[in-house]
Amino acid sequence: MSKADEWWGTWQKYIMGTRKQLGLVCRKSCSAQKTRLACPSLAMNEINSSDVQNLTLDLINEQIKEINFILDEFYLISLAIFISLMQIGFGYLEVGSVRAKNATSVMMKNMMDSFLCGTVYWLFGFTLAFGTGSSFAGLYPYVAGYKLQENKMFAKWFFELSYASTPSTIVSGAVAERCSFIAYLIYSSLISCVVYPIVCHWAWTPEGWLKVMGFEDFCGSAVVHLVGGSCAIVAAILLEPRYNRFSKKNEFDPDENFEGHNTPVSALGAMLLFTNFLAFNAASVLHISQPGDAELVAKIIIVSLLSACGCATSCLFLSKAGAFNTTAFKGHGYWSFGHVANCGLMGLVISCASADQIELWASFILGAMGAPIYVGFHHLTRKLKVDDPINVIPVHFGGGLWGVLASPLLKNNALPGLNGTQAGIYLGYNIIGAISIMAWSMGCSFIIFFPLKMLRLFRSTEQEEIMGMDLAKHNEPAYRFTLRDIDLGEYKNLFTTNGSMTPTVSSEMFNFSGRIPFNRQESQNLPIVA
Repeated sequence: MSKADEWWGTWQKYIMGTRKQLGLVCRKSCSAQKTRLACPSLAMNEINSSDVQNLTLDLINEQIKEINFILDEFYLISLAIFISLMQIGFGYLEVGSVRAKNATSVMMKNMMDSFLCGTVYWLFGFTLAFGTGSSFAGLYPYVAGYKLQENKMFAKWFFELSYASTPSTIVSGAVAERCSFIAYLIYSSLISCVVYPIVCHWAWTPEGWLKVMGFEDFCGSAVVHLVGGSCAIVAAILLEPRYNRFSKKNEFDPDENFEGHNTPVSALGAMLLFTNFLAFNAASVLHISQPGDAELVAKIIIVSLLSACGCATSCLFLSKAGAFNTTAFKGHGYWSFGHVANCGLMGLVISCASADQIELWASFILGAMGAPIYVGFHHLTRKLKVDDPINVIPVHFGGGLWGVLASPLLKNNALPGLNGTQAGIYLGYNIIGAISIMAWSMGCSFIIFFPLKMLRLFRSTEQEEIMGMDLAKHNEPAYRFTLRDIDLGEYKNLFTTNGSMTPTVSSEMFNFSGRIPFNRQESQNLPIVA
């Protein structure tokens, strides 16, 4: 059957449906007037042309509304699935950036972020975020999924769920390799159920007090990333550094023996995040059926991409200039993959604040200016001995803060439109919003993490940390132990103490300090073993 025949058949079905509707009107008219039996024809004669035209237009409008609703629902569901894939990206990025003995533990926590968040968000989180009842938090009616179907909110719920697990996942990167599993279960549930949803209500619902005030954050520089980064700061400080992380033996190279074990895995995670982050930003339009939506979505994707390009490119040359040396800009630099990848993600975080209201050139500039901020936070955390294995504080806290404060200044009707007054208003509202969100997130984090620390539930034991969480907590090592990963002196002392194992590696592999000679200076003298 040709396309023309298909279209003609569809049109005939539509005409028959319209005639049936007109027939119903005719029969009602005949019954009221008790006239002749030839109802349909009589009614057709008595109904004037304007009534027929109005009825036909009403039917067409209803069908258009239904089609638009279906398009918008499909748009949200499809992009939410892509956003959900970011959890895989976070997992791979994090697992490649930690030591091999903690790989299973990291992937376990990233997987459980989705499951725990899904449970608590269904029970209470979505209501707190998008329910009604007050300007502080939603009180009803979506508890445990109530009225989701009645209000046609299934697609909205699934889309918002794909956002809700992100803040707790950000925290997991800052506490990697030393946070106990029971503490993880508690903090991940509470952040996804209470901390994030309430901020979401403030900024993204019509009755939220930040929204009413004038605060704007298009897709989460502050609402998602600043929340996660603020929680990560408190968690990393209270949890304290990994065993021997900033000890005297590492004072000249604090990253020695703590670098990630698998760069290609981290690269895979970063690239998954780069791709699916575009869906993260584009989906925040929330619909695709309205005039101009398609162009707006395409522009948002390009704005987000250029922000990442600006931040990553700027970071690349800063790295080569020595920005990430132990003493910044002293000595020879290098082309760092890890830091450039992180800055690519930071650029996407920055773009979240105003991706719908800034031009392409502005997004590139904002991203490029974000790279020095990343360098500053990177060195500040090490100076203060805040152990952040994945650099989530520079990426999410630094990027979220820069995005929510700087992006409003470059909106089309702010500085680019030579309207300094409007730029100042935008900045003022967003400063209040950023301070409020940081205070809430850090305060809630302290309430969550400090009691866990006092009860000695927050951190794994020293022996568990030395052995690695994969064996100590999960009994599922990701790999056989690697030379890069094991400090044999620490293992030898541990095994001698508990008597559960004895080292099987030749004593010739030890140097005078009981450690495998495997760092940048000593690695060339490492004996070759089978």
